[in-house]
Amino acid sequence: MCEQAGRLTPATVVDHIIPHKLGDALQSGNPEAISKAQALFWSSDNWQPLCKPCHDGDKQQLERTGRLRGCDVDGWPVGS
Repeated sequence: MCEQAGRLTPATVVDHIIPHKLGDALQSGNPEAISKAQALFWSSDNWQPLCKPCHDGDKQQLERTGRLRGCDVDGWPVGS
């Protein structure tokens, strides 16, 4: 996400590209949902490196709302 905005920032978090929702699956007790969530959680194809601010801010907003906030390196709104 930083690179897309024209910044080079060291990654400190392994993010799941597709949210695994393992907690929800475990709470449901549904074995099929748990199995699918575990597969997403452990699949390295579903991992991406992010800095903690992007993971905890931008990525969380994207998952909640489907949109990114802010502007790109040229000043154009991102995700609008």
